[in-house]
Amino acid sequence: MSATTPQIRHGVDLVQVERLREVMERHARFEEEVFTEGERAYCRRRPDPYPHFAARFAAKEATLKALHRGLFGGGADRALKEIEVVREDGPPRLVLHGALARAGERAGFRSPTLSLSHDGGIAVASVVWIEEAVS
Repeated sequence: MSATTPQIRHGVDLVQVERLREVMERHARFEEEVFTEGERAYCRRRPDPYPHFAARFAAKEATLKALHRGLFGGGADRALKEIEVVREDGPPRLVLHGALARAGERAGFRSPTLSLSHDGGIAVASVVWIEEAVS
């Protein structure tokens, strides 16, 4: 039986906060179509929710990049809502739902590491997975 070397999957994305704000103000349903109820509640509790929305949007795109999948054109990609940034006590963490969760499980992805930051009008997210052996 040969051992395989685990593969590292990494995705990173950055979002201009002002650009996302403009999109959200122009398209009334964008927030509801892209962000989960928990994400919307977390961001809306902040004095300026847009840097937090931007960081979460960057996390969603970084996740898709780590999965070697891009966004589809023509409106909000349903997969974006299957990617959720959860922030309770401690650092934010990534939770996948639906088809993306099943695909990640089949590929051997377990607990992704998520890092978010926003400053100077830019939000950035980094997602790292190590593929684990699936028995």
